[in-house]
Amino acid sequence: MAETTAAGSVAVARFSNLRHAALASLYLGLSFTWLPYPLVVLPAMVREYYPTNTNTWIGYAVGIGAFFSIVVPPLVGVWSDRITTAFGRRRPFMVVGVVLGIVGLFVMMTAGSFTQFVIGHVIAQIFLNGAAAAYYAIIPDVVPDEEFGKASGFLAGMQQGGALLGFGLTTVMSSHQIRLSFLVMSVVLLASLFPVLWAAQGEGQRPIEVKPRGPLLPAINEFLRPLWTGDFGWVIFTRTMVTAGVAAVAYFLESFFGAVVHVENAPQFTSIWLGVAFAAMILPGIWGGRASDRYGRKRFVYAAGTLQTLVAIVFIAFYPTQQGLVIGLGVIYGLGYGLYLAVDWALACDTIPDRAKAAKDMGLFHVAQTLPNSIIPFIEGPLIEHFNSNVSPNSGYRVAFASVIFFFALGTIFVSRIRSVR
Repeated sequence: MAETTAAGSVAVARFSNLRHAALASLYLGLSFTWLPYPLVVLPAMVREYYPTNTNTWIGYAVGIGAFFSIVVPPLVGVWSDRITTAFGRRRPFMVVGVVLGIVGLFVMMTAGSFTQFVIGHVIAQIFLNGAAAAYYAIIPDVVPDEEFGKASGFLAGMQQGGALLGFGLTTVMSSHQIRLSFLVMSVVLLASLFPVLWAAQGEGQRPIEVKPRGPLLPAINEFLRPLWTGDFGWVIFTRTMVTAGVAAVAYFLESFFGAVVHVENAPQFTSIWLGVAFAAMILPGIWGGRASDRYGRKRFVYAAGTLQTLVAIVFIAFYPTQQGLVIGLGVIYGLGYGLYLAVDWALACDTIPDRAKAAKDMGLFHVAQTLPNSIIPFIEGPLIEHFNSNVSPNSGYRVAFASVIFFFALGTIFVSRIRSVR
């Protein structure tokens, strides 16, 4: 609904809670899919193909999709910034990306070899990341500036709720045919698309700025300029470091829980631990988004880094084997990560340099998530195996948790450099 000023003019249209929820719905479907499948299903299936040196092959499987998850989002963003259709600029990419991403999920579900599984993984990376790049730009396209914090809170809630449901699915399926999780993920992903198609009405109405083609190198420099000019670059670097800290251990939790905590069903315990962590993220995520509109964004990132670092220190120092304690650490970790996710999107929307190029710039913001999720496991997997085999059994996991502390410290430093946001 719209608010009216005292003079009778119409001010910015306010978003209802229903529209905020609908606009955030696709994040539920994406999180239901691309959080549980790489963290639980992928390690379980890779172990089928390679029972030994599993961590190395997990890193390779994740890393092979790195090129596409890095390159696709900003390119799709530029493309969607420059087209106009009767259906908008962003929504056509979202529909095509989700549908073809589901094709990749089915290729993985039916994979009889590591090669076929990786092919499906690459297809899913290309099209789901393309859909996400266009989706990210819808937020600054249609949400009023003063509601960015609220929108960020709804997005955080949907991300955490989707992940919680997804890990619930893999908890159940880990005792059966875990690859059938892809079928349920496909249904949820498709269903989550329809509400946002309605809620995003009005997107794509900003005028397109058409510039003459120039030399290639200056064009590349202009394309990447937000990375080293202004506060938006510091937001991207902050997100990169926080995501790197998560990625340093997330893909190897299943191996860690089996080798160190000595759980009987590692995929199931991993699903439970991640489900508990994401359940703990929901309240701080939703509350923090709105609260940051009043109290500022940075302090939530500082608090998040403190809590997550504390968990990493306990794992390094004690290698706990009591499952209750390990689950409790998951709660603390979830509270911390929820505080960060509460302001993640709000920081980007606050500092985005050019609304007319929102999809391209939000594509760069998306790369801050996909790049570390792809590159860090590719490095950490062989590193863990090297230390486990050549230094001492299970010592590689201490190296991984130490890198978590390093990345979170850098994230805290980078967010402190943001000047235009409290």
